[in-house]
Amino acid sequence: MNIKSQRGYSLLEIGIGLVIITIFMVYSVTMIRGTFATYRAIEQKNIALSYLIMGTERELLSAQEGLDIYMTNNPSDTEVTENTPFRKVTVTNIPDNNMKLTTVVETLPSKDGISYVDSNVKLVTSTIEYYLKKSDPSSRRELVIKTIRTGGDRLGT
Repeated sequence: MNIKSQRGYSLLEIGIGLVIITIFMVYSVTMIRGTFATYRAIEQKNIALSYLIMGTERELLSAQEGLDIYMTNNPSDTEVTENTPFRKVTVTNIPDNNMKLTTVVETLPSKDGISYVDSNVKLVTSTIEYYLKKSDPSSRRELVIKTIRTGGDRLGT
């Protein structure tokens, strides 16, 4: 059997070449797909972090200046679910990015017998939930920021 033909390439050489090209193409497509998935995850995390910071700043500014700041074009996306003198919970749905932002402003918990109920110092906790894939509940991610707000006795009332 003559592997190399005098008149060109044999069928065996063409077959081996096609197998090598196919393996290379599969490897390249896998790398591109993985790179895109990583890029998309980083981009969604950056968007979520941006909304998380905006939500935290909204609570800090609204207490000092008495402003009502909305994060979406539709004010009905933001809802105050609990509003007591000790705790305020604000939930904002961000439908464009399939995210849900929850901001909790509450009095500091007692520590070493010291109560902070009458203090103007409040604990602000912002949590955002987002999904890497829209229909996959296992792709749910969550980011949390906690900070302390001083001054202003207003809890959204």
